[in-house]
Amino acid sequence: MFDPARNSLNAIRLFLAVIVIVSHSWLVNGLGVPPMLNGTDPGLVAVAGFFAISGYLVTASRLRSRSLLSYLWRRFLRIYPAFLAALIAVAFVLAPLSTLIDPHGSIDWRSGFSYVLANAGLFVQQTTVEHTLVNNPFPFVWNLPLWTLIYEALCYVVIGVLVSLLPRRLLGTALAIMLVGTTTVSLTFRFWPGAFPAPILDNATSLGSFFVAGALLFLYRDRIPASGLLVALTLALAVTLAVAGVFKPLAAIPVAYIMLYSGSRFPAVLTRIGRRNDVSYGMYIYGFPVQQLIIAVLGGTMLPVWLFALVCVVSTVPFAWLSWLLVEKPLVRNRCAGAREKSLMQTSA
Repeated sequence: MFDPARNSLNAIRLFLAVIVIVSHSWLVNGLGVPPMLNGTDPGLVAVAGFFAISGYLVTASRLRSRSLLSYLWRRFLRIYPAFLAALIAVAFVLAPLSTLIDPHGSIDWRSGFSYVLANAGLFVQQTTVEHTLVNNPFPFVWNLPLWTLIYEALCYVVIGVLVSLLPRRLLGTALAIMLVGTTTVSLTFRFWPGAFPAPILDNATSLGSFFVAGALLFLYRDRIPASGLLVALTLALAVTLAVAGVFKPLAAIPVAYIMLYSGSRFPAVLTRIGRRNDVSYGMYIYGFPVQQLIIAVLGGTMLPVWLFALVCVVSTVPFAWLSWLLVEKPLVRNRCAGAREKSLMQTSA
């Protein structure tokens, strides 16, 4: 039932980005964590959905690519330039702007340069620009959601290399083994936190499991039924796992199935959202800085969480549009033009 040219995945990704912003509204207001089920909050579910959708689409992209290098270059262009632009925007636009709003803050340009350089490798090592956001309820931190992008990039590399090394007939088996392995490691962190010396493995395996689940759904898309009953059962299973406190290790297949089923069966009007202008990534990478800036503007004035979240979502849209129009869309257009030119050259040859 899933039509690659006509589906609602862009609309779903936009909705998931909005959920991340809403989920962070408690944190940036100093209200602690958002409502959750035994450790599973809406933000975690949204990120899991992102990785599942990405696993499906990126696996399709890799299998269409003739070259690993061309595939990796396309993946690089899709996430890295906009990520770097977000770092620069925070360091040299939003952070200085916050000091004009909050008289207790001051801008340290060296810290701004350090913020960009320390995080330019996609692995976020510095979350602050010194002497900014000092009076915010969640002080100093500018862009919390960026931590997931290194794991997204690692998933791109892994699926790219697997497709290059393995025959197509063995790819499904390899991914199934990977899903078992990532789930096992993630479960081990859940029940025996000190079992592994590197906590980074927890994030890599738990998020990687959702990506691998999406990849498996792509490989077996012609055999997996699009069933309303099955989506209801997987939804019930996901909720049960959340209540049991094991959503992150075990809910990969249910989440992937729900995302892809929804993308194929949502009303046709949703297929138009994001088809030409996909601002979901921009909403994700600019939502948290905008929230922190709005808190600085409010200066201690408390809004109801729902109203604050609504204001933040609306205020993030212009930043996401600029990211799409100035950074993401030109690169996507050039990438597609290059691919068409290469295809024509191969055809004529």
